[in-house]
Amino acid sequence: GECTETRGSFSCSCPEGTTGNGSSPCANIDECQQGDPCHALASCVDTYGSFGCNCNAGFSGDGVAACDDVDECALGSHTCHDWAICTDTEGSFSCTCNRGFAGDGMSCGDIDECADGWHTCFADDATCTNTGGSFQCGCVAGYTGDGIASCSDVNECLLQTHNCHEQANCTNN
Repeated sequence: GECTETRGSFSCSCPEGTTGNGSSPCANIDECQQGDPCHALASCVDTYGSFGCNCNAGFSGDGVAACDDVDECALGSHTCHDWAICTDTEGSFSCTCNRGFAGDGMSCGDIDECADGWHTCFADDATCTNTGGSFQCGCVAGYTGDGIASCSDVNECLLQTHNCHEQANCTNN
């Protein structure tokens, strides 16, 4: 307690946040139990003679008047994979793997569109090559085109790009 000198005597009192008459031990008042004084998104921590307010995980502020959402995505404090998109949520964040990748967002792996048959390459006359997060199409040898919309037979005989002997007949296959 606190002792105050008075003329010819003294008086005792307990400090703020405690109760008692000061002559006997002062008892702590638990402000957290007497109607939580903290923000709705904070927790109250009782201390001797006082209290503290701590914003919940994913929020920041003084804990009394304000607890604002922390944007982990903008701050770069998220744990999303490099091949994922981070989306801020109230008090947290979520991760989604980019197109062409699969996983839970914290871990993402390449999808092999060629092996899985998810590519859009042109039927049997095209080749599919898996790339990180995507694929590329090309025409098989002896064909020309983009590998997606078309692959057309190259007539090596007509173009004279064949390697037949001069005395042989060239037949395009």
